[in-house]
Amino acid sequence: MTQQTETTPTQQSKTASGTIVRIAGAAVLIIALVAVGTLPRLARQKEALAAMRESPVTHPVVTTLHAKTGEPTSTLLLPGNIEPLYTAAVYARTEGYLERRTVDIGSKVKAGEVLAVISSPEVDQQLLQARATLAQSDASLQQAKAALEQAKANAELTRLTKERDLPLGQEHAISQQIVDEAVQAHNARTADVTAAEANITAAQANVTANQANVARLLQMQSFERIVAPFDGIITARNVERGDLVTTGSSAVGKPLFNIAQSGSLRIQIDVPQSDAVNIADGQKAVIDVKERLGREYTGTVIRSAGSLDSAARTMLTEVQLDNRDGSLLPGMYAQVKFTLAEPRTALIIPTSSLVIDHSGMHVVTVAADRKLHFVPVTIGRDLGVQVEILRGVGANDTLVASPSDLLHDGQEVEVR
Repeated sequence: MTQQTETTPTQQSKTASGTIVRIAGAAVLIIALVAVGTLPRLARQKEALAAMRESPVTHPVVTTLHAKTGEPTSTLLLPGNIEPLYTAAVYARTEGYLERRTVDIGSKVKAGEVLAVISSPEVDQQLLQARATLAQSDASLQQAKAALEQAKANAELTRLTKERDLPLGQEHAISQQIVDEAVQAHNARTADVTAAEANITAAQANVTANQANVARLLQMQSFERIVAPFDGIITARNVERGDLVTTGSSAVGKPLFNIAQSGSLRIQIDVPQSDAVNIADGQKAVIDVKERLGREYTGTVIRSAGSLDSAARTMLTEVQLDNRDGSLLPGMYAQVKFTLAEPRTALIIPTSSLVIDHSGMHVVTVAADRKLHFVPVTIGRDLGVQVEILRGVGANDTLVASPSDLLHDGQEVEVR
């Protein structure tokens, strides 16, 4: 037999009441959990807001500075090589064998001092022959002069005879033939005088030519002695005793000696375009050589090219300095320092004070009301950690030392 269970109205009411109680409990639990998480956060926000309101700083803090006035002078430092004032390659002007030499590399010599002697017997023999020819031509000149004197004496005798016979002929004391012979004889002796004078002129020309030949050979013989062209030091020697020496030049072969004048030295430097206009002849420069630590040499600007190299945009400038003590050597590397007067007075600020954006270069100034202003500026020379300001701000303007990217124009700040 099967039994069926029937639900009464009273039981259904009890079941609904239990469900409602459970839902209400869950809602209360959720509200309690939310309150536990929200109330502390609200409390912390309230405390932070109160702390912010009580804090004396409510604006960005910036560090300021003032632009410095640039120095009235600037320093220009340029590299250069020390060179001798004069150099010369000494070649032979006559041929022969090197009989002896008196100097070697490093020898200090004076102008006109004998460096070497060349044995050239051919030139010596030609000189002897030329002198003999000159003596012969001189004797011929003396002979021509004697002939002229004789011709003049004969002409004078015929003149006297003619002057004596002409009156006698007019008086018919002597025949006309005798008179004519006297006149013809005088004319002939006068022609002899003219011929003798021409012979003297020719003989004199011959003597002059022979004298010139002797002088030429004497000059060639003097080339047997190789002498120093100026005071200096021997920097190269390319011959030894017994070597065959021929006349030559730089296109033919090596020189016998190289000589350099080291009492005065020069440095040729390339001055950039920005400073070329400030370099003038007579200007002083300080030369610093690393191998001579603690010692400064003073040089003088002697000359400049007067124009710029179109490729490098530099001007070649020569500085000369005294080296009579021999402390500097040609070929040394040196630093040349110029002190240049500034044509304008500029302001100097740190490069960290510059703001560079799409609109150009600016600095940030702080006004009296503590508000920021972005001011465009024109810069001059870049000095590394500093930069030159030509226009835009004055020496009394207050600048932000290192502007942040978060700052903006018109913003109020606190100055530290």
